[in-house]
Amino acid sequence: MDESGRLLSGYRNQNSYPGFESRSLRARLGALLVLIVGWTLLAPAGRAQNPTEQYLVQRRAAGWKPGVRFDDVARDPAAFRDRVFEIEGRLTGVARNDDDSALLILSETPSGSLPLVMTVLPTWLQPGARVRVLCALVPPEDGEVVVGMPGIAVIAVASAVDIAAAEAKASKQAPTVRPGVAPRPTPRLAGRTGSGSSRKGSQVGSAARTYPGLSPAAGSVFPVYRDYIRKHNRRLDLRQADAITYAILRFSEEYDLDPRLVVATVIAESDFRISETSHAGAMGLIQLMPDEVRRLRLTNPYDPVQNIAGGVFLIKERLNRYSRSPNFKDATAHHIVLALASYNAGMGAVKRYGGVPPYRETQGYVRRIMRIYRELCGGGNG
Repeated sequence: MDESGRLLSGYRNQNSYPGFESRSLRARLGALLVLIVGWTLLAPAGRAQNPTEQYLVQRRAAGWKPGVRFDDVARDPAAFRDRVFEIEGRLTGVARNDDDSALLILSETPSGSLPLVMTVLPTWLQPGARVRVLCALVPPEDGEVVVGMPGIAVIAVASAVDIAAAEAKASKQAPTVRPGVAPRPTPRLAGRTGSGSSRKGSQVGSAARTYPGLSPAAGSVFPVYRDYIRKHNRRLDLRQADAITYAILRFSEEYDLDPRLVVATVIAESDFRISETSHAGAMGLIQLMPDEVRRLRLTNPYDPVQNIAGGVFLIKERLNRYSRSPNFKDATAHHIVLALASYNAGMGAVKRYGGVPPYRETQGYVRRIMRIYRELCGGGNG
């Protein structure tokens, strides 16, 4: 096994990563939900009749102050722990959960693609919409040291055009956003390091500050995963490798899946070629089929963040079904094999044959992923 493989297999014993076992970001929203309920109770009597009014009411109740940019929050998250802020961008992906909550992927923001947690998804919200999002940082766990940005939870969301028009009307000024014309996104701050070079996990470099929601343990292995990924596809530039690495670590943690299994799956599917398209029409790094893209309501299946988020969600959905548990630690190697087989050949085929279907492609696919996964786990069962 090469050096990258040894590092990948060794980190779990040397630096515990509980997020890859049973940690869920949604489980940490309790305190934030109490805060949101309190803000809502402070709102004036009478329920707003449309998303724009609801947004403005909740923004006032939450004590939002204009002038706070996402750049400010990203530079010093601790200073905004108990404050709300706004992000504007285009909604490019939605992954629904069974409890009516959802993971939103917002693009064209100062930090590229951002994952946002929303407890209740409005029925009107559709991918492609340019939206204004009222947000708060997800409270850290007791004793947790957060590297870079914590997770971001959505308090309210509305059309960016409608909010801009309402603000202009309130101030008796011309609208700052013309209908049908999207405003330019705030320029991304490149190379900003601040004083974080001495913080734990700062070896992640700019990636920890650019991408939110990475735990300290994920941040500590970020460079190792990124280097391993770039070795498999040397055509990836650093920004692409950062995005892929972030997506694998971030969504493996969010959906409780071993990131080494995701790495092995992407190698088998595309070998980290972002624009890969199969003869059957599967797209991107983890090869999402068109019907899966429609189901997840992704707008760009070749975007690394959207693609990995969708693939991890689908694999974990299958694994939960076969293991009958939402916790990865409860899944056996047999359950993982069934989840991979169904990802390749479909759940119907696995049910029909009572296991891995007798298809040469599927059997080779499962064997290859499990072999790579065992290597990344140091030759064990993972």
